[in-house]
Amino acid sequence: MKIEQLTFTRFVAAIAIVVFHFNKDVFPFTVTGIDRFTVFLNVLVSYFFVLSGFILAINAKDKIDLKQFYFNRFARIYPLYLFALLATLALIRSLRPFEFELDFHRVVLSVFLVQSWTEKYALVYNYPGWSLSVEIFFYLLFPFLFKGLQLLRFKHRVLVVGLFWVVMQTLFIVFAQQKEAWVLYHPLFHLSTFVVGILGGMLYKEKQAWVMAHQALLERIFLVSALLLLFLMFTGNVVFSQVYHDGLPAPVFLLFIFIVSLNRHQLFNGFCKRVPVYLGEISYGLYILQVPVYRLLTQTFGLKASLSATSFFYFYLLVLLLVSAVCYELIEKPSRIFLRNRFSKSISI
Repeated sequence: MKIEQLTFTRFVAAIAIVVFHFNKDVFPFTVTGIDRFTVFLNVLVSYFFVLSGFILAINAKDKIDLKQFYFNRFARIYPLYLFALLATLALIRSLRPFEFELDFHRVVLSVFLVQSWTEKYALVYNYPGWSLSVEIFFYLLFPFLFKGLQLLRFKHRVLVVGLFWVVMQTLFIVFAQQKEAWVLYHPLFHLSTFVVGILGGMLYKEKQAWVMAHQALLERIFLVSALLLLFLMFTGNVVFSQVYHDGLPAPVFLLFIFIVSLNRHQLFNGFCKRVPVYLGEISYGLYILQVPVYRLLTQTFGLKASLSATSFFYFYLLVLLLVSAVCYELIEKPSRIFLRNRFSKSISI
């Protein structure tokens, strides 16, 4: 099942995260009021986790072929991830020599996508890659989580997932208030976010008639909860600022996914058009290439020094879009085709 209007939301989330990373001194993100929201845009990484669980669940068959599933996930994310990592390493290498004792284990952790398991190395080199390390953990568990939830009656699924989410959020709040930074990136502390998405996908697939019948109610709940989140952001609530990062807004994101998926509003029809869908398709590149492209423009070409902050940022954004599109056409799609053809004898895709 493909819900095309959701594809464009990935693009919006990816752009928002780029803004979060590189918005310093950039108009309009420095305007009083707007600047209150931009510091929270990294929460959209949690949106990716919810959306990932949702999409996997609505497309999962009752019996998942593990080899096929894992191969598909590898072919989807790893080629461009590795390219972005190698590009970042090459740019760093141009500034300083490789220090074996310092760098070798960092490179190994990043290559094998396990860097997020330790706070010390979670953000090494191409730092957005920490979330891909988390995603890999999710992919490994998904077939078993999905099967386990299938064995339960639906109300029991809701109870189990809801309880798990509450427990993990409570633990995160405790650790966050104790200034334990490692929980920000550790895969276990994002797992409840992913599981909320899985539950949502199962609800959408199995009980879509119920979801459609209650769409107006879901929209009202979403509006109230979204306004509450915006209020907490705008007022700079201290507690919220400490605890929002690891999936606290996951239920709100799931409601948004339901609303977009049901496509009752004219706005979302536009999300299905060719250009928005294509932008959504290249959104992975936008996310994982943001650091090497930024390094290239600032470190290699020195453009940041010769342009105003605002001019440089929007030029960087344009280059990032173009590079992402090129990499989508020349790396992402060809690598998937190559891997499928190369291993088609042993794995049915």
